[in-house]
Amino acid sequence: MIVIDDLHVTFRSGRHVIRAVRGVSVTVEEGEVYGLVGESGSGKSTVLRALAGLDGAWDGRMEVAGERLGRRRSAQFHRRVQMVFQDPYGSLHPRHTVDRTLAEPLKIHGFDDHDGRIRRALREVGLNDSFRFRYPHQLSGGQRQRVAIARAIILEPRVLLLDEPTSALDVSVQAEILNLLMRLKRDLGLTMILVSHNLAVIAHMCDRMSVMRHGAVVERLTVDQLRGGEVREDYTRQLLLAAKGYDRAVAAELLLEG
Repeated sequence: MIVIDDLHVTFRSGRHVIRAVRGVSVTVEEGEVYGLVGESGSGKSTVLRALAGLDGAWDGRMEVAGERLGRRRSAQFHRRVQMVFQDPYGSLHPRHTVDRTLAEPLKIHGFDDHDGRIRRALREVGLNDSFRFRYPHQLSGGQRQRVAIARAIILEPRVLLLDEPTSALDVSVQAEILNLLMRLKRDLGLTMILVSHNLAVIAHMCDRMSVMRHGAVVERLTVDQLRGGEVREDYTRQLLLAAKGYDRAVAAELLLEG
């Protein structure tokens, strides 16, 4: 479903050149949830933004469902590929009701039956009709992210790009959103790329993963290998340690394994 081959993303500011992504290659099968994990600044979100068409300063080859992607994307691409951002408050217009937020993409892409589609999208993310005419400030963080997910799925996409979709939420809400995404993946037959710094989130959601550092992929793993601690790179071991929480016994164990 998704092919990323030798992707490079470079930003320039005056005389400074920042190679944010360096030669990243990823293949994602249809119906798979693929994880990109790494610390802040590792380049994982930049990969997602380049794939979504939000960053144009890239080189390499990218394809979605057999469509070779250029810097300008077709309307079909934007119906097929949708993105859910990290901050649900920042990604929703503060002066637009939920109804208007969900109606806008339907108008842009020429869908009919707006009322029925909006009701169905809200129902699919666990919200009832009472939320339609609320504003973002009248919603909790988890409810805002549900609206953002509803906006993504209302165009009936085949691919969801998820950029840290739970990191801005309370811990008690994170599991609800992850379980919602897994249900939508199953019910709607979605393919997903999930970006996260949290290995526990990746292990819960994904089939396979790439570990990124300094803009490059340093290790590729299946989730079974991750759970079994079958990692090669010290950097991945450090991420595992961070996911488990600092513990002297765990730290000693990982150092001995290294």
